[in-house]
Amino acid sequence: MSRQSLTGLFSRVGLRRRLAIALVSLTVSAAAIQGIGFWATEYWVERASLETLLERELQYLVEAGAPSSGDAEGGRAPNIRYYRPSHGGTVPLSIRPLAPGWYSDVHVGPNVYQVLVRDLGVTDRVYLLYDSAPLRAREQRMIALFSLGVMVVTLLALWSARRLSTEALTPLARLVAEIRQLDPESRGARLSADGDPELRVISDALNGYMVRLDALIERERTFSAAASHELRTPLTVIGGAAELLLAGAPDPARPLARISRAVAQAQADLDALLALSRLRDSTPTSTLVLERLLPEWADLDASTTSIVWRLSPCTLVAPPGSVHMIFSNLLRNALRAAGAHGEVAIELTPHGLRVIDNGPGIPAHELPQVFEPHFRGRDGGTGIGLYVARALANRHGWKLTLDNRPEGGALAELRFANT
Repeated sequence: MSRQSLTGLFSRVGLRRRLAIALVSLTVSAAAIQGIGFWATEYWVERASLETLLERELQYLVEAGAPSSGDAEGGRAPNIRYYRPSHGGTVPLSIRPLAPGWYSDVHVGPNVYQVLVRDLGVTDRVYLLYDSAPLRAREQRMIALFSLGVMVVTLLALWSARRLSTEALTPLARLVAEIRQLDPESRGARLSADGDPELRVISDALNGYMVRLDALIERERTFSAAASHELRTPLTVIGGAAELLLAGAPDPARPLARISRAVAQAQADLDALLALSRLRDSTPTSTLVLERLLPEWADLDASTTSIVWRLSPCTLVAPPGSVHMIFSNLLRNALRAAGAHGEVAIELTPHGLRVIDNGPGIPAHELPQVFEPHFRGRDGGTGIGLYVARALANRHGWKLTLDNRPEGGALAELRFANT
């Protein structure tokens, strides 16, 4: 099976099983490596000790002048056989061709020996044989114990891996359950910051995503509310002009002109709102002569409030819909605050626009909230106009403020950053 096939097969296994397999494989591999290392060390030490032992035994037998009888003299080691042809005796045929040195696993008859051959002279060669049956039996017992140990370690690793994987994945399971319980309709919902540091990174990332998602939903809701709010005025103008035409107005050109202006303004307002809702979209700009446009945008036919115009020349390069929407919202709020017999002053300078009313002003505890969405003061309103005006101003780098005047009434000021 190819490496890619193994990778694909492993990726289809559940995370819990993958973790358990990895833990078991690591544990068993570590146990096997340690066991093999121990066995290799023991084997090397045992062989080295055996060689040293046989060298000493051979030296002793030679110095003692032991006869070549096939067994060590005096029964010192029943599993040792000694041959010295120069002192008599017959050397087995299987070891006669061996040159001086050390040999492992040499068969002599039915037995297997470790053989040490040394030359004492030109015609004097000695052979010492060690029966390796006890050594092989010891090695087999070691292999059996090693296999049993690997099996025990594997079973323990399986149990430990299952328990550890369950404990390791329990926080993840809780996080998944918490995500599933989130209500899409509940804004401001966040995942808890408790748990492992690794999972906290995931919850923090998801919380950041939900913050951005809440902002997106808020922009979409604001767009819907603002569209309804801002299009109400041009629709009212169009409806009134249409009624005049239906009633047979003596000069149809005037209501038709109002309809045309209202349609153009509604289109500009929609462009501004669409750009505001998407944030990254750019809105086409125009060169606006504000001292001429502001009175046209006011459309005060149905208002009895006194309007004072103090307009200095001001040319601004900006989206018409954004400027119109900010101005119309400030003017509507001022007219509503001033009342039917009040006064509203509109001041225009090359650096900004001010809308002043002589109404009762804004209660101090409400001032920090006037630009919040859906906040309605005591003078009524929809609670969306000032929020949209502030959002549009911020979008273009302008500054919009609203405050009370010492002499009474409120002052709304829009400062242009690019003038």
